[in-house]
Amino acid sequence: MYEDQVLGIIKKEPAFMASVDGQRPRIRPMKVFVDETGHLWLFSRFDSKKVSDLSVNPRVELGFMGEDSSVVTVFGQVKDATKPGTPQFRLVRDMMLNHVPEMKHYFSENEEDSIVLYQVIVHEINYMRPDRTVVSNINLPMTYNPEVEVTFCKGGFCLTDKDK
Repeated sequence: MYEDQVLGIIKKEPAFMASVDGQRPRIRPMKVFVDETGHLWLFSRFDSKKVSDLSVNPRVELGFMGEDSSVVTVFGQVKDATKPGTPQFRLVRDMMLNHVPEMKHYFSENEEDSIVLYQVIVHEINYMRPDRTVVSNINLPMTYNPEVEVTFCKGGFCLTDKDK
């Protein structure tokens, strides 16, 4: 129902990615690429600190703010999809270079060994519309996370760690 609005924001606006660096939360600006099937992709230089952080704890939350003050949050984990030289790696990298022009100043086309591609495995998407109504039943590619229990919360579904 709100998929077009959510995808419009994700494709247009920069994301702020929350991750964990040891015991410290980190927020980093990121540009997200959405492929033709609706899956989300991130990229980074291999020598970036965030790559080592994400190898220890792949859980992330992406936050976006639309021009109309709407907010999209995406909770999930990243999956390293880096296999330089493979046809899929080149395909995703080339699509990202074509659809995310900002990426071109980070990498030259021959630098595939220095690029890490992450697919975002989405567990939850929330969309807060300009009228401040929260929508959580967004019909985009999502994966059930067995480490997280889904419980009903005020305003929609929320996620609660089973460990706690």
